[in-house]
Amino acid sequence: MTGQAPRVRQGGIGKLEFLVLVAVIGVLAHALLDRLVALEREGERTEVDLAVRNMGVGLRLAVGERLMRGQEDRLPELLEANPVSFLGRLPRGYVAGGAEAGAGSWRFDPATRTLSYRPRQPEAFGGSAELRWKMDAQGLIAGRVAGIQLKRLPD
Repeated sequence: MTGQAPRVRQGGIGKLEFLVLVAVIGVLAHALLDRLVALEREGERTEVDLAVRNMGVGLRLAVGERLMRGQEDRLPELLEANPVSFLGRLPRGYVAGGAEAGAGSWRFDPATRTLSYRPRQPEAFGGSAELRWKMDAQGLIAGRVAGIQLKRLPD
């Protein structure tokens, strides 16, 4: 020992420590963003699933009401209906009429009687750019409609 006092480091962090801190924050931010994207996709899938289920429930109620009133002959009218009309309120992003639908929007085409949804995140739906549904007659008895369901069409 030469009698020199040990060198005392002044406050603050060194370059290496700063780089490690930035790297840790970067990894955490990346993990958080990945999780947020996954949650957003799951949220969109859930929103669409609930809207379609609620349309189906409303449709079943309309079928049941007509059956209870002895109006079986009016069931085919429901095949022509807009499935959105069975909801208490329009789904978020519903575009009325023939307007072009963008991402995150619902649209009913009266010419083809098809309900469609354009996902905000197609990856949440297996890469599909558009999901489509149509009313489908079920249980034809003696050539008459006995039930109706909202059926998903292939991509």
